[in-house]
Amino acid sequence: MKPDNTKWKATALLFSGRRNPEWELTAAQQKKWMVLWQHASLSNKEVNTPSILGYTGCRLQYDEHSHWQLYNGCVSFYEKETVFSKKDEERQMELFLLNTAPEEVKEVLREMKVII
Repeated sequence: MKPDNTKWKATALLFSGRRNPEWELTAAQQKKWMVLWQHASLSNKEVNTPSILGYTGCRLQYDEHSHWQLYNGCVSFYEKETVFSKKDEERQMELFLLNTAPEEVKEVLREMKVII
């Protein structure tokens, strides 16, 4: 898997009942993401998304059948029936992805104390 002409779509999972903010990653951001992913340590723990109001992680859609899910120090890559999970030390990948968001989305994330 490598950056290509596919439009990678990020989503901040913030709301229940209303549309979550989405944005596309640039080619440079895709490359940086892949470096972070490749250097992360494997984990036997899959992302556990809580059933709470407010922020419940983020998602990066790679193509129609595959995406990453990130929350609370864990990143899982789902491709059809397969799941690969890695550790997200100090939420490095999660914060990188959230900081690729447009400024108006980052303002909401700051208000919710998800990013500083």
